[in-house]
Amino acid sequence: MGLVVNIEHWPMAAAIALATEGVRASYNHGGGFGGGFGATDREIGSKLDGAKVLAVIECIGKKFKHLEDWMLFAYASPGWNDTRNRERFLTTALNDWAFAWLAKGVVVQERTGSKFRVILPLIASAFALEQASGAKVDNVNGDIYYSSAVKRESLISMLVDDDCILKGEYSDAFKKKRKRYYQANWSRWQEHIEIARTILINYDKYAQKLFKEELENKMMSNYTMNS
Repeated sequence: MGLVVNIEHWPMAAAIALATEGVRASYNHGGGFGGGFGATDREIGSKLDGAKVLAVIECIGKKFKHLEDWMLFAYASPGWNDTRNRERFLTTALNDWAFAWLAKGVVVQERTGSKFRVILPLIASAFALEQASGAKVDNVNGDIYYSSAVKRESLISMLVDDDCILKGEYSDAFKKKRKRYYQANWSRWQEHIEIARTILINYDKYAQKLFKEELENKMMSNYTMNS
C-alpha cells in the first residue's frame, strides 16, 4: 500500500501533526465520516503513514536528540509530549542560548537565565506557530514589517508574574513597578529573544533537511523491497 495521503510531499509540521494526532477525515481525501468503499484502506494507509513519520523522527533522535525534542515540542499534537521531553528541549535551547552569548564574550548571569527560561516556552511555541502557518506581517505606509506571534505585553506579564512568585509580593504597586522596569529595559530582553529565535531557526532548518532526507530514504528502501 502506498502513501494514501502523499505524506512525503507534506510540510514537516503537517506530517508530524498527522502522525501524532491520529486519523482525521480531512486528511483522508474521499473518505469522509460516512466511510464507504475504500475508506478503510485510506484509514489504514493514514496510520501507516503516521508510523513512517514517527520512525523518521526516532531515527533523527538517535543522532540529534535536541532535534527530535524540537520537532515534537513544536509540531506534535497536544498531549503527545511528556514533561521530560519538554523540559529536556527547553534545557538544551537555554544552554545553546547561553553559549551563543558566551561566543559574543558575554557571560549570562544565572538569574537572567532563570528569568529567560520563564518566557522561552512561549517564544518557542510562537515561532513554531509561525513555521506551521506562516509569519504575520503588517503593512505600514507601504512598508512590510514582521509581526511576532507573541506580543511584548504577554512576555512582560509572564516575567512580572514570576517576580511576584519569587518575592511573595502580589500588590498592584509591586506589579506596576516591575512592569515599568521591563518596559524600560526591553531592548536587552529583545536581544535575548532574537538570539533564541536564531537558535530555533537553525534547529528547524536542520530538522527539516534531515526529515526530508530520512523520509525519502525510507520511501526508497520500501520501494526497493517491494519491487
